[in-house]
Amino acid sequence: MRKHYSKFILSLSLAGIMSVNVFAATTFTDVNNKHWAYPGISYMQDKGYMTKNSSGAFAPAQEMTYFDIAEVLAKATGYQDALVIKDMDPALKKQIADNYEKQKPTLATYTSKYGTWESRCNEEIAYLLGRGYLTEAELSRFMIKTADGKEIKNTLTKQDMVTLLVRVIGKRISAEEAYIGKTKFADNDLIRKENRPYAAYYNQIGLLNGDDKGNMGANTKVTRALGAQMTYAALMHKEKLDKQEGAKPETKPETKPEEKPTTPPTAENTTTITGKVNKIVPKNNAAGETYLRLEVNGKTTFYTANAATKVTNANGQAVAFSKVAIGEKVAVTVTKENGVELLKTIQLVDHTTGGTTKPETTPETDKEETTTPEQAASSYLGNIENIGRSGTLSVATNQGTVTYVLAKDCEIKFDGGALILEDLLVGDRVRIYVEENKITKVNVLSRAEAEEVKAEFVKVTNRVTSYMLTVLEGTKEKTVEVEQDADITRNGKRAELGDLRVGDTLEIKMDGKVAVEVHATSEEASFTGTIENIIISRTPQIVVRSKGELKTVNITKNTELYDSTSKNDITIRELLMDSKVEVLTESKEAVSVVVKDVPTEVSFKGTVEYVGPSAKYIDVLVEYDVTTGETMVLRRINIPTQVKVIVDRQVGYRNQIKKGMEVLAIYNYGEEMNPHTIEIVSK
Repeated sequence: MRKHYSKFILSLSLAGIMSVNVFAATTFTDVNNKHWAYPGISYMQDKGYMTKNSSGAFAPAQEMTYFDIAEVLAKATGYQDALVIKDMDPALKKQIADNYEKQKPTLATYTSKYGTWESRCNEEIAYLLGRGYLTEAELSRFMIKTADGKEIKNTLTKQDMVTLLVRVIGKRISAEEAYIGKTKFADNDLIRKENRPYAAYYNQIGLLNGDDKGNMGANTKVTRALGAQMTYAALMHKEKLDKQEGAKPETKPETKPEEKPTTPPTAENTTTITGKVNKIVPKNNAAGETYLRLEVNGKTTFYTANAATKVTNANGQAVAFSKVAIGEKVAVTVTKENGVELLKTIQLVDHTTGGTTKPETTPETDKEETTTPEQAASSYLGNIENIGRSGTLSVATNQGTVTYVLAKDCEIKFDGGALILEDLLVGDRVRIYVEENKITKVNVLSRAEAEEVKAEFVKVTNRVTSYMLTVLEGTKEKTVEVEQDADITRNGKRAELGDLRVGDTLEIKMDGKVAVEVHATSEEASFTGTIENIIISRTPQIVVRSKGELKTVNITKNTELYDSTSKNDITIRELLMDSKVEVLTESKEAVSVVVKDVPTEVSFKGTVEYVGPSAKYIDVLVEYDVTTGETMVLRRINIPTQVKVIVDRQVGYRNQIKKGMEVLAIYNYGEEMNPHTIEIVSK
């Protein structure tokens, strides 16, 4: 079903945004730089929040589900996936994992209720719940169940997108307090009451305008283009606000604007903590926030510092945030905003001019190495915790984790020989020597053992300097980084990662967190049968009934599709239900699908959503539309008086068709105007 959108689909104010050239020339096969949403699409692609596919297409008209937008907003507001970000800070990783554990019972309610719930997005959804960008009640909108129990992933509407973005820019309280009971939009009645304060506020700040009739387009489905442009506009606005307001957390005022109390009142949710800085990690978001891990009484907790955080020395004099260093004793005040613990102030307790990193003065001894007192005064002993892409090394010591950049002439030694940074492994026992906040020497005392992983191949994606391999370990999906010069074999022969097929059994040899060897084996099979289902998705599939058994195979860009009746190559959208096919597979992927016979009839099966006057037509939610290749699409079926209606295997009447019934509409092939028979499958 082709979908049409009027020009008012984007009611965003781009003033002050279109003029800012923040992008490199990002190219897409289906979006040019004159596209109305190109600024947002290019920005989201450059930041990695939304990406084009392997063929270079962005798919701007594709509608976004709640799961899709959860992934995008989580990335755009600082979420990091430990499976993708290899040098992710362990404390941040733990904080995200702890929040996920906290939200698990809530998410379990929905994963058990819906068999097709996208559990792969649960960590991102949990992150948004924890930040207050998403509410628990809104989880019920992620999925729809039809009358006969079929599950559909719900598409996000424009009004719901606006609500999420108001929370993202930190203006929930402002929106609710400024609301006067009605929006200015002509379609105000279509906006749900709980969304109206946010729509009114978004209109007030110029990010949401009506069309020429004054309509907001409240129930407009959010496409990838619209989602990209709206998110981009919100992030740019938030960045502007942070610069103007110093990213102050929103709180309800306790005094009137004209009052000027000499001592600002302390908010009820503000606490004071004294501890030691254990880790400092810049956060990947538009607000320029930084994570700060503090150790208090042997326990570590992660906090967020932003542009509004004030840093002072022991004398109360303002100093730059750069003076905060690992090992520094600090006194901080913490407040909560949207579930995030923000640092309002940081005082460097022991210094009058700013902090300095304190190296070990009495390092533990190690049998494999002896050091002079001069060396020990600027060295750290521990295990490598992270190896950053930008040349950083994180080492877990007895006093906490330290992270430094390697100097250009850094010397790395092991067992008398020289190594380079790429030779180091996570878990290696090392002593590092630091001068002027840079690592000048690394002594590797013992090596970590290489890990071997057995898994099932799912897909591979290209990166600038490596590849990302998506695999299944049991039922859990994970990603593995693979070196460009890794040793790849398939069925005992040299191969490329592009030669792997879905379902191949893999044996992966790891060097730290990077795969250096991938050995794949496959199983070949061939069978004939009848197509029972065609699934059009990111990974298209067909379900074939062969000798009474249903077989599901993946269709990829490498699959050869051929119709022997017309002697033409075809696409998956040209396959017809009930066609007889011959399938050759390797692992779970089809190498070839040859159509041997096509049906003389075309049928549509689905649930009746609406019955027209006198049952002259019905609207049916069709499971699979063989004429368009779309799934779960609403199709109008005309029922002239000559159409045969079958009820309980007997001839009936069209007025016996009711809403909620499951029906099968059968057409002569090539004559899809009216069916010749409608059978009521279930009541």
